[in-house]
Amino acid sequence: MAAEPTRYEMHYQDETHMETNPYLCRVWHRRGEQPTLPAVGTNRRVTVFGSVEVLGRGRVEVLCAGQDAACFVLYLEALERRHVATGREIYLVLDNGPAHTSNMSMAALDERAAWLHVIWLARYSPELNPKEREWKVLKRDVRSHLASTLRAFVDEIGAGLRHLGGTRSEVVDHVPDWFIAGHRKKPTGRSPGRPKGAKDSSKRAPSRVKEAQRQVAA
Repeated sequence: MAAEPTRYEMHYQDETHMETNPYLCRVWHRRGEQPTLPAVGTNRRVTVFGSVEVLGRGRVEVLCAGQDAACFVLYLEALERRHVATGREIYLVLDNGPAHTSNMSMAALDERAAWLHVIWLARYSPELNPKEREWKVLKRDVRSHLASTLRAFVDEIGAGLRHLGGTRSEVVDHVPDWFIAGHRKKPTGRSPGRPKGAKDSSKRAPSRVKEAQRQVAA
C-alpha cells in the first residue's frame, strides 16, 4: 500500500449495533448517590457496516436497520462507488461473520473480484482489526445521551461517523422510513392478528388439558 498509494487502498471492515438506550461509560457523580440515565420504553437498534482505510485516507460507513447479507451488499455498493471515484483497487480485510460468508455475500464479492481483493482474518481475532477500536470511540462520543427522536438518533450517528476523520469519508444512510416511523419490522400491510379463516398446514398437538378431561370422563 505504501509503495503504490495511488493504485491501492486497504480497508478494515466491521459492523456494530447502535441502540437508542444510552451507551454506559464513565460518568461523574456525587459520592454516595447512584447515577441514573433516562431510557426509552422500547429500545431500537441500527447497525453500522463500516471500514477504515489503513493509511488514514478516510472511511466507508453504511447505516442499516439490520445485520444481514443484504445490508453487507449495500456496504459493498458504497465501497464500489469509492473505487469508481478514486480509481484505486481495494484490499478488504474481513472477519468470518455470517453476514460476510453467506451465499449472497460471497456472490457479491466474486462479482467485484476485478478490483476488490478479500483478506480473511483468523477466527476470533478482533485485536487484528483497527476498526473495532473506532466503535468504542463512536459510542462514547455519540451515544452517551438519549436522542429526542429516531430521526435525531440516526442523524447523530452519521455526524459521529464523519467526525472520526479521514481525507475522504462516505457515510450512507440506508435506514428505512418504517424504522423512523417507529416500527421494529417492515410493515406487511395486513391487519394485526391471525388472519380470519386461516388454517395450519399441519395438525396441532392435542391439548393436554382436554386429553386429561377425556381420560377422567372415560
